[in-house]
Amino acid sequence: MAAVCLAFVLTMNKPRLYVSYSQISTGFTTSDQVRLREENVNLIEADVKFDNVIQTINSPLIINFLSCNLLLHELTSNKPFIELKTQDKESKAFKEFNREAALRICQAKLDSLQILSSYNPEERKIMEYLKLYKYDFESIRKMLYVGRLQKTDYIDVVYRSPNPELSAYVVNTLFKEFLRYYRSSRSERSIENVETFEQLVNQKKAELDTKLEALRLYKASQGVLNVDVASGNEWDLIKQFEKSLFDEKANNNTIRSSLDNVVSQIAELGSGKTVYAGNSNVVALRQQINELNDQYLRGGSSDAALAEKIKTLRGQLQKTLIDGTGTSTKATSKEELTARKQNLQAELSASNLNITNLEAKIARLRSSVGSFANKEATVSSLQQEVTMAQEEYTKLKERLNSALDNRTVPQDGFRQTLKGQPAFKPEPSNNLLIMGLSGFSAFLLVGMAILLTEFLDGSIKSPSIFGKNVDLNLISTVNRADLHRHSVLEVLQSRPGKETQKRQNIFRELLRKLRYVLESSGKKVFLFTSTEPQQGKTTLTQAVAYSLSLSNKRVLVIDTNFCNNDITVQMEARPMLETFDVPPNEFSIEKVKEIVTTYSVDNIEVIGCKGGDYTPSEILPRNHLLNYLPELKKHYDFILMEGAPLNDYTDSKELSAYADGVIAVFSSRATLKQIDRDSIAFLHQLGDKFVGAVLNKVNEDYLEL
Repeated sequence: MAAVCLAFVLTMNKPRLYVSYSQISTGFTTSDQVRLREENVNLIEADVKFDNVIQTINSPLIINFLSCNLLLHELTSNKPFIELKTQDKESKAFKEFNREAALRICQAKLDSLQILSSYNPEERKIMEYLKLYKYDFESIRKMLYVGRLQKTDYIDVVYRSPNPELSAYVVNTLFKEFLRYYRSSRSERSIENVETFEQLVNQKKAELDTKLEALRLYKASQGVLNVDVASGNEWDLIKQFEKSLFDEKANNNTIRSSLDNVVSQIAELGSGKTVYAGNSNVVALRQQINELNDQYLRGGSSDAALAEKIKTLRGQLQKTLIDGTGTSTKATSKEELTARKQNLQAELSASNLNITNLEAKIARLRSSVGSFANKEATVSSLQQEVTMAQEEYTKLKERLNSALDNRTVPQDGFRQTLKGQPAFKPEPSNNLLIMGLSGFSAFLLVGMAILLTEFLDGSIKSPSIFGKNVDLNLISTVNRADLHRHSVLEVLQSRPGKETQKRQNIFRELLRKLRYVLESSGKKVFLFTSTEPQQGKTTLTQAVAYSLSLSNKRVLVIDTNFCNNDITVQMEARPMLETFDVPPNEFSIEKVKEIVTTYSVDNIEVIGCKGGDYTPSEILPRNHLLNYLPELKKHYDFILMEGAPLNDYTDSKELSAYADGVIAVFSSRATLKQIDRDSIAFLHQLGDKFVGAVLNKVNEDYLEL
């Protein structure tokens, strides 16, 4: 309820706001045939561009341009958007404002695309004046929203203000100022790019010309215009000469064989044998081969047809010699063989000379080809440098042309697809919704806090939790009574029947159950103790004494809680316990009557103590009162004693020797610790003397749990 009331107070004077919307198309995710953009759009780059545009629109620079436009409108228009209040007109910022200077400065800032500076005194006064209209950066940003419409090419611009025309003016002017700044910035960058590219293009053009001139000069100095063609011709000649060399070596072998044959024939004639002369065809073939060979050598060994004819004749000669078709039965003379030997030797010499010439030409051509290879490597290196320079020059030239085209073609695809319009109705106040959400939120928070508190609460707040966590017999449960406004006696004496007395009635009924347990136990001397202080022992002892007196029982209450003698104080008893010292032969009930205090209720008598930091064994005299409790049981139906907490003091342990029964009192707000468990272990050691535990101060909601 408090949250609902607070929400109502905070929203009842909330101004009604009018909203205007504007939508901008960016072109970042669409293809534009005019600007020849690529069809495949990089979505990551597009997201970065969207963020850049949104941040630019929200930047202090663009908002400053908007503030200047708004101020110019307020100073020059017959229908301003906002009327200043009287207290605003009495402010220092309003009185020190210079209208003419503000008009001049704002217009100059818009023309030069500069922001107002707080370092300039005049501009600082303008900024203070803008705050009166709430046209400053912080005020505008609170009412302005700029964001991308998800998964689209559009940016939404939303503004709220108390004036519908002001909202429309802001969203439209904001787009105009952004576009003006954006295009101006792009234009400056394009000019810088063109100048840079022109310098690079001129530099690369000079490098390309230098490399082309170096290549030309090298070719001219080497006398080679085309290294590839020259080296190709040389290789063809080498192949041709190698073929001729092979044929000549074959002919040389044939001549050597014939010469060896003639030499052997001459040797046979010398030994007296008959030698037959060869056929005239062999001689004719050899003579024809020799003539053609001389003609081939005189022609520079370059006539391919003549070389082929010589090869054919040599093949015929070899075949004639091998087949034996050139032999006859005609005997030959030594002179004929000698003549043939001389001819063959001449042919062999000519063949050897041919072989030597061919090998020299081949070696010379191979050396020439090697020099051409070196030239080719140098020319190739120079040509590669020219090619690389040509490629770099071409790329820069293309980028220069692109930059020149960009100066005339618009570089942005920004379009205001939805122009802001004044709203007819203000935004819903949603006061009821806000109040409902506030109440519901507060309810959830409080509920969660209660549940968390209950979850983290480790106290023994109900009889069931006590039974699970404390290994003691629970003989009674007592609820929490209202003892702040009433004494124990008043609570017990109040009459039932009224709704306000319901708690006291429960308290009395629970005491009656505890009284029944004491009466049926057969014991008369009871010691009330606890593990910790502030468990309610004093109140419970008084209440039990009064409840027993109602059943006509004579009750003696002895305050043995020396560390905290509340019973003595609350029951107004005389502190006589420490001073009572009577020998056994002199003891009588009359001497006890001398130290007791009669309580305001019949059948209840009290013996108080002075109290202090000592135990019963330390303060009580030799013949103290507790030694005569068996005698006192003859005159009193019940004797009730209160002891100190077990965790901190040993008083109750010493007093347990004088009691017939011990009752432990636990508060429902207490949590069990290890020291409590040690005290509980002592209670178990008492055996039958331990009557049980009482769970005190229990909330009515937990009595049945």
